[in-house]
Amino acid sequence: MHFVTIPFDYEELPEPARAAVIPICIARNDQAGAPIAWGWFEAVARIPDRMLALARRYLSDPWRASELSEEAVHKVWNLHGENFGRRPEGLLYTHAAWHAKDKQAGSWHERRGIVTGLDALENVVRDRILVDPANYDRRYQGRLDYRALSDRLDEEGLEDVRVMLDLLRDGATWDEVGERLGRSADAARMRFHRKTAPIVSKWRR
Repeated sequence: MHFVTIPFDYEELPEPARAAVIPICIARNDQAGAPIAWGWFEAVARIPDRMLALARRYLSDPWRASELSEEAVHKVWNLHGENFGRRPEGLLYTHAAWHAKDKQAGSWHERRGIVTGLDALENVVRDRILVDPANYDRRYQGRLDYRALSDRLDEEGLEDVRVMLDLLRDGATWDEVGERLGRSADAARMRFHRKTAPIVSKWRR
């Protein structure tokens, strides 16, 4: 899956400049594989500070601005297509704010950085996704690695394993994962490791 990174020139910035920026990373295509109209990405690029502030205020982590922005972009694209209206950034911000409030009030467990539920993942996944919060480049890459694993599980028809991955990222315990999927915690854990191991083993470097 391709991603759009905001600021658009993030990859070209010198390392000191990148270290001072929290990039916003959004999937380029929708769930059907169609490219999202570029105007929605341009709209996000006009309000990155507001998206970061939302994530900081409601989720205690500005790095989750990517999550809020992606959900908002995909939502408005599904609802409005290329009808951007007079202020597309205002529409995006409104949707992002709803998502942020829902996550704060619901079952999402706030953390500083990636949630500790990922401690249950296979070691190589932790090495790639659980990184020093001060290492901004690795935080950015960690999110791409996480999305790559999630997409691969979907491609292989392992929807239940992808659900486990999402639940763990949101801070669920294995008991909670098992209850959600109607199986024991041990059975869920064993299936997760058995199905993710062949994928993540190729990541070693």
